[in-house]
Amino acid sequence: MDKCPYCNTSFNEIRQTGFVGCSKCYREIEELRKAVKSMYSNKVHRGKRAKNGSL
Repeated sequence: MDKCPYCNTSFNEIRQTGFVGCSKCYREIEELRKAVKSMYSNKVHRGKRAKNGSL
């Protein structure tokens, strides 16, 4: 689907503005899902670290 059925935001609008219409866009717009997956799928969150390396 290229538009969110809940807020009617398209993937092109998201690309142009940088803003997602609603939280359901992430589930409903296939191109957005693919983009998010390619950006974050292999990342492991390690949390914040202090400058000296300790937690």
